[in-house]
Amino acid sequence: MAELLRFFVQYEAVLYFILGLGGIIYLYRFWNSWQEVRLAVYGLEREASRSRLNQAAVVLFFLLILAVFVFIMVTFVATTLPAQSLLSTPTLDLGLGTPSGTQPAATSTVPQSGVLPTVSIDPAACVPNRVIISAPTEGETISGAVEVRGTVDLPNFGFYKFEVARAEEELWLTIQAGRNVVRDGILVENWDTSRLPPGAYVLQLVVTDSAGQELPPCRIPVSIGVAVDE
Repeated sequence: MAELLRFFVQYEAVLYFILGLGGIIYLYRFWNSWQEVRLAVYGLEREASRSRLNQAAVVLFFLLILAVFVFIMVTFVATTLPAQSLLSTPTLDLGLGTPSGTQPAATSTVPQSGVLPTVSIDPAACVPNRVIISAPTEGETISGAVEVRGTVDLPNFGFYKFEVARAEEELWLTIQAGRNVVRDGILVENWDTSRLPPGAYVLQLVVTDSAGQELPPCRIPVSIGVAVDE
């Protein structure tokens, strides 16, 4: 089921385009057939035109049903599942995040080899008012329960995921994913950083558009310290 929903979410625009194009073609055929039925003089001619009219009407109805089905799957059914289930990368649940709204359980991506490259950071990938992590800030030391804030607001927005990795290991743990536009709001609520060893880390915000294209990740370096009980 998740695979089918992932297909609908990633190719929603393409499916609507194909269905719309088919609708235009058969609407034109329906109109022509209807005109032929009105102008037909002989019985056989009228029957042939009526047959083409009925065929066009059936196809139009079928295309409408498909369009409604895609709309329901993307708008209603997909939003009832954890957003992480719509991601294309297989993951392993580690339970790092605290559920909030449509927040999925935290996950870990399994590396394909024993070599773990150092995480690179491209500041140009963080664009204010579009894709950015506003809190914590670059270089900040965080501990305990942390609220992550930022912005995810792009044309043709599909979904986002917030991840963390050690600065020296590009092994990403997905903390939360979501399908709603966020404007200087909460990306992750009550993220329990105490489950990670203290040290240098990199946070990244990855956005995927409605066509399934992943944008360059917005990354910031932070440090995770030991939580001090008050």
